[in-house]
Formats: sequence, structure tokens, C-alpha cells
Amino acid sequence: MADILEQLGINFKLLFIQLLGFLILLWMMKKFLWGRVLDMIQNRTAEIKNAYDSNEKTRSEVIALKSEYEQKLYKARVEADAIVKSAVDQAEKEGRAIIEKSRIEAEQVRSRALADIDQEKKRVIAEMRIEVLRVSVEIAGRLLARQIDTADVGRITDEVISEIGGMRQ
Repeated sequence: MADILEQLGINFKLLFIQLLGFLILLWMMKKFLWGRVLDMIQNRTAEIKNAYDSNEKTRSEVIALKSEYEQKLYKARVEADAIVKSAVDQAEKEGRAIIEKSRIEAEQVRSRALADIDQEKKRVIAEMRIEVLRVSVEIAGRLLARQIDTADVGRITDEVISEIGGMRQ
């Protein structure tokens, strides 16, 4: 077996020294360097974890704020709709009140006009009665003043009626 190892070019002495150097190097790295490297890795891991947690917290806050904003926006829309509906209802109510007031005023104007017409009609009828009486008295006066016959009575009556017709025009 020593022949095979020599043919392969393996020297045990050199191999042992290299193995011993490697173990010493490994021990020194572990003693002086490995702790610092692990601390740096752990610190970096903690920083990354903190940043991730901070991002998650910020994301949660953003989602909560967005939800709150959407709720406020919805409430504002509901309030705006209620205000518009209230304004429309109030306008319709006022419109109906104005129409009712106009109807009442028109009815009052109509009633006053009918009363004025009725009063004017009564005044005209009263004037006509007075005029008819006056004409009757005048006809009777003329008939008595002339002492005329029946043919004259018809003629005088026609004259008075045509005079009355001339007065009305």
C-alpha cells in the first residue's frame, strides 16, 4: 500500500503538516473571525426583518387609512345625497305652496271680478229702471199735454223710443 501511495505522489508527512495547518487555521478563524461574521449576519438579518416588519406595519396602516377614507367618502356621498334630496323636497314643497297661493289669489281676483260685474249689472239695471220711469213719465206728460188720439200715441211712443236709442249710442 505504501507503493501505491508513492506511485500516486502522496506524502504522509506533508499531508499531516497540511492537515495540521488547516486545523489551526480553522481554529483561529473560529476563535477570532467566525463570531464577528455571525454577529454581522445576525445584525443584517435583524435589520432586514425590522425593515420587513416596518413595511408590513406601514402597509397595514395604509390599508386601514384607505378603508377609513372610503368609509368617510361613502358617508359624505350619503350626506350629500340626503342634502340634495332635502333641497329637492323643500323646493317642491315651496313650489306647491306658491302654486296654491297663486290659485287662491286667482280665485280671489275672480270672486272680486264677479262681485264687480254683479254690482255693475245691478247699477245698470237700476239706471235702466230710472230711465224707463223717466221715459214713461215723459210719454205720459206729452200725451196729456197734447190731448191726442190713438194714432198720435203710437207715433209719439216711437219718437221717444228712437230718442232713447239715440242716447245709448
